[in-house]
Amino acid sequence: MSAETPRLSSEHAPIGHEGVWHSKKPPLQLPAYIQNIRNALMRNGHGESEAHAIAVGAVKRWANGKGKVTPEVREASAKAVAEWEELRRNHP
Repeated sequence: MSAETPRLSSEHAPIGHEGVWHSKKPPLQLPAYIQNIRNALMRNGHGESEAHAIAVGAVKRWANGKGKVTPEVREASAKAVAEWEELRRNHP
């Protein structure tokens, strides 16, 4: 939903009290876009791990120009992928 993309890609929606990889100090968060996609998948019945994998895969696919997505979705996806890769690179 392109109309929702600006909000979904900028407003975080964490689940639980621990961060990514159970980080606590500081708690690391997934990129906002990935969090929101993951949460939508979980509302549709996917488990957290599965939803996480699907969300990351989807934004990577959209960022690479695959799928019928708008330029706004492609741009938000590319930003989320860059944030995700940075998070992975810097995780202790």
